[in-house]
Amino acid sequence: MKTITRILLVDDSEATLFFNKTILSKTGYADEILVAKNGLEALEIIKSGVVPEIIFLDINMPVMNGWEFLSEFQKLENTFKKTNIFLMLGSVLPEEDRVVANSIPEIKGFKGKMLSRVVMDTIVMECFSEELTLLE
Repeated sequence: MKTITRILLVDDSEATLFFNKTILSKTGYADEILVAKNGLEALEIIKSGVVPEIIFLDINMPVMNGWEFLSEFQKLENTFKKTNIFLMLGSVLPEEDRVVANSIPEIKGFKGKMLSRVVMDTIVMECFSEELTLLE
């Protein structure tokens, strides 16, 4: 099984963070699961040299929302660009926001707020299929 070195959950909801961290722990995919309560905390984690392979990013947060985070993230050095970002949605993303999201290469998709093993299986297959082939 492919293990992911680091996953970063970015959400202002304690309940969502707890649930998703628990699910991720149970899947066994991640060596390390980090949490940030807003985009600024997430940016500080990344700027400290901790580069996650996957970021699950909420859009609506205080201090620095998901769009503001993405704007700052894109200004970072290329070492961070291998990160796969998934926007976590609690409702339908308005079409104009979806167009913006689709123009950001680091965004690999949209997922519901609550993760599951099936979602993680799909993400690992989509994002890491080349690495899985090399492991075989």
